[in-house]
Amino acid sequence: MSSTNSTNVSSFSEKMGQIEDSATLSVMGTIKGLIAQGVDIINLTAGEPDFSPPQCVNDAAIKAIQDGMGRYTPSAGLLELRETVAEVIGNEIGISYEAKNIVVSNGGKISIVQALMAILDDGDEVLIPFPSWTSYPEMVKLAGGVPVMVSCDENMLPDLDALESACTERTVAILLNTPSNPTGVVFSEDFTRQLGEWCLAKGLRVISDEMYCSLTYNGAKHYSPLVVVPELQKTSAWIGGMSKSFAMTGWRMGYFAGPADWAAIVARIQSQLTGSPNSISQYASIAGLKNGTAERETMRLEFEKRSRLITVGIANIEGISCPEPQGAFYCFVDISRLIGCTDASGITINNGDDFARLLLEVDKIATIGGSAFGGQNHFRLSFAAPEKELERALAKLSSRVSTLLTSGKNSAQTC
Repeated sequence: MSSTNSTNVSSFSEKMGQIEDSATLSVMGTIKGLIAQGVDIINLTAGEPDFSPPQCVNDAAIKAIQDGMGRYTPSAGLLELRETVAEVIGNEIGISYEAKNIVVSNGGKISIVQALMAILDDGDEVLIPFPSWTSYPEMVKLAGGVPVMVSCDENMLPDLDALESACTERTVAILLNTPSNPTGVVFSEDFTRQLGEWCLAKGLRVISDEMYCSLTYNGAKHYSPLVVVPELQKTSAWIGGMSKSFAMTGWRMGYFAGPADWAAIVARIQSQLTGSPNSISQYASIAGLKNGTAERETMRLEFEKRSRLITVGIANIEGISCPEPQGAFYCFVDISRLIGCTDASGITINNGDDFARLLLEVDKIATIGGSAFGGQNHFRLSFAAPEKELERALAKLSSRVSTLLTSGKNSAQTC
């Protein structure tokens, strides 16, 4: 390790220097700061539900505090919670797990990172179909691996031919996400089978991020690759949690489910990194999983209603488009027709990030540029916001796109 010129103190890790900030958290933090200053911003950046957790969750947390339960738990999590998680995965997803297959962690992010740490040696490759959640490649880097980004097809689905071309002798795993952040796409049963069988034939471990599995809309159904191709269960991992389905983002509750030998290594890693998951959140999660599903469904129905509002609203705006969100709570909007347009404010649209900046600076609509997710000519819009705010945003968005498209017809602006 090299030293600085003036002292014998070593430099920082070269590997850690390659890790990027979370683009979504960075933007969301900036926007929340502006809102705190009194700026009237329509905030559509959120990767979290704008709902409260089920009341039973809050009640259980308060009781756990009052009962003095804020102490260390087993490193893999409370036995009762692991048993409950296994039961829920069996009933709702269709995979048969026991408590020994479950590791509860302080959020889905650490669940994925620890799963990767358990299987990767330095230089091992992990396939990541994109557009994808911005954290995936950084997670692979943290675990010492090499993220291999593979472009999805025109339907925002993993491209099997492209994956085949990207697969090498160093490829050991693939990260899959359905329903998808940022696109809202849900894998169909037939496609999931094709993809799962390809993974099985290539001998790849699948890390299946199904954090949004209970949030699907308008007849779309969630299919886990580990259910459609059951043989994958012997070597693959299922990732879930409380953040999205139960509006418990700040409670930091995620879980890994997989083969017992993999789970044991993940629990060992966690015992050194965090010791154990947040105890109060664990008791609250038990209550949510057992008694909070009715409120979860109420939230899902509201998101379904908003997904229709956004789909119709964007379809009525000539010049932009997005696939209908079938799950999660995002639209990934294509602004390719606006590339090259220059707004009266002086902002030229070279990519989705420029358009997101224009929306924020001129229209006070906060979204996230698509480059963070691997979609250069896109931006992500979250409909985890009240209906009136979504309607305001759609009206402003329509006006802005119309202005950009017509600006090329005069000398003041060009497109």
